[in-house]
Amino acid sequence: MARILFICDPLHTFKVHGDTTYLLMVTAAQLNHEVFYCTPAEIYAQSQTAMAITHKIELLASNADIPGSIMPWYKEENHTQAPCELNQFTAVLVRNDPPFNMEYFYLTQILTLAEQTGANIVNNSTSIRNFNEKLSILNFPHLITPTIVAKHKAALWDFLNTHGECVIKPLDLMAGRGIFKISPFDVNCDAIMENSTNYYTQTVMLQKFIPEVIHGDRRIFIIDGIVVEHCLHRIPKKNQIRANLAAGGHGEVHKLTAEDYKIANEVAIWLKQHHILFAGIDVIGQKLTEINITSPTGARIILQQTGLNIAQLILDNIIK
Repeated sequence: MARILFICDPLHTFKVHGDTTYLLMVTAAQLNHEVFYCTPAEIYAQSQTAMAITHKIELLASNADIPGSIMPWYKEENHTQAPCELNQFTAVLVRNDPPFNMEYFYLTQILTLAEQTGANIVNNSTSIRNFNEKLSILNFPHLITPTIVAKHKAALWDFLNTHGECVIKPLDLMAGRGIFKISPFDVNCDAIMENSTNYYTQTVMLQKFIPEVIHGDRRIFIIDGIVVEHCLHRIPKKNQIRANLAAGGHGEVHKLTAEDYKIANEVAIWLKQHHILFAGIDVIGQKLTEINITSPTGARIILQQTGLNIAQLILDNIIK
């Protein structure tokens, strides 16, 4: 029996019908593993030792599977576990959502201490610290749309004037937050550029607009260098460009095309080189747009529509 610790957001904030962390917890329990959780605030370093105040839980999965249910989906033991070293767990899954800020950075530093004493951190602390989910695509210039990462006003405006319709993105958010389609002829363009860059003091990503986004994007999962055969096709609402489910898009599950495999297999090699066990890459048309390695989501919809449990594939690779 393995002991699995999830570093995650508070459990009462979970939207369980689409939450991959929830699915990982339920699957771990079904595999007869012990499930623990803690929030990032409950991780700390004492001298050179990485510690956590953890909570053991029992999963009441059937309650969450009832549409509209307000029944609790977990039961916590009556007492908080005594603080323990992170290396006392079989695996520690880092599943708290962005933003990536200094607090997240500090967390990764403590997780590195834990790894030095044998803790199995998934994904590893070096990768989640060093590989920003948007910036990582710059390692694949031939797979992406023309892109600039800058806060310099002239550089951004030169790029925008060259490419016309573009998309501007913050580097540290998730779920489509802060993303705008702009063009040099948009009356709101100046204001959006100023707001997104905090008056050209904050770095952003500006990309040539990909027209195929009206048909949605595809979340493709990669586990230990192997590409999963089904992807989550996220389709935006009418007259929207953000396909994220949190932004109102809806999901359909499809098998990957040959073109999808070509992109995903190339990224998979890079992920394997950096010992990144689980990632979800985003593709629009035939362009790579993100490499998500902090807390990729979408696995529950694939399970619901195909019976393929990505959570079990992940856990099988962690606990061998």
